[in-house]
Amino acid sequence: MNISFACRIVRSKPENPDKRDRRARAVCGLSLCLVLLAGCGRQQQPEPGPAPSRPRLVTLAPNLTEIVCAVGGIATLVGRSSACDYPPELTERVPVVGDFGVPSLERIVAVRPTHVLFTELADASVLHRTAELGLSTCPVPCAQLDDIPPAIRTVGGYAGCSAAAQALAAELADRVAELRARAAAVEDRPRVFVEIWGDPLTTAGKSSFLSELVRLAGGANLGDDSPAAYFQVSSEWVVAQDPERIVCLYMGREAVRNLVLKRAGWQGISAVRSGRVYDGLPNALLLRPGPRVLEGVAALARCIREEQ
Repeated sequence: MNISFACRIVRSKPENPDKRDRRARAVCGLSLCLVLLAGCGRQQQPEPGPAPSRPRLVTLAPNLTEIVCAVGGIATLVGRSSACDYPPELTERVPVVGDFGVPSLERIVAVRPTHVLFTELADASVLHRTAELGLSTCPVPCAQLDDIPPAIRTVGGYAGCSAAAQALAAELADRVAELRARAAAVEDRPRVFVEIWGDPLTTAGKSSFLSELVRLAGGANLGDDSPAAYFQVSSEWVVAQDPERIVCLYMGREAVRNLVLKRAGWQGISAVRSGRVYDGLPNALLLRPGPRVLEGVAALARCIREEQ
């Protein structure tokens, strides 16, 4: 999946300038969300060579930046994307070298990196240009829960923090295994509609990262009938599915609960009737396949399994 996906979901019809500007900003936010969730697929991960004596890393995805910091490699970061905002000290310590998936080659060259880490690039030709400039670009696939421990080990190798990375990856893998075992025993799962965007209505399918998070949190994702990772649905489809929980995970926008509760034709939906519509969740934890993901699962579970 790439950024053009989000552009194609906008209907072609005349609009006034204000509405067109709002739609453009919305599509931009959705594109960032979906590209990050989709990652770059299940490519074979590169085997990092011997760590340089002084690694200088540029990370172009928020989850990779978080991994570098989690294994103790924040001092190796010399550049980040504008979407990389955790931990907070990054904003003053590490310069921005472009947007997520859309780097500025001029800025990257200026910080003299040994490696440029990314999950996906909006323009694949950037790889050819970086190669011509002698830069080492390193794809790190991280689209599913099981991709996170290998990504931690790979990124830790580039940062010269292999021992810490191995320990963190093993700990996360163990916690995921335990959570999966507990989730497998859960019965009577509430039906959950994950609303990633409202215009057009977009949700998560069976092959998505979010789908497994919903299962681990004790819910049944309505979108699991589709093999797609992310897809559009109609308002009528949601009404017919009658979700018992609605979870709004908008990138860059949180206060949407009241809009959903007042949406035309949705007053008969179980989640709307009971008021079980949730926003304001820690989206950075749920939309980034990174080391903090299980904190996001816990927050999601508090909505889905609220009686527990």
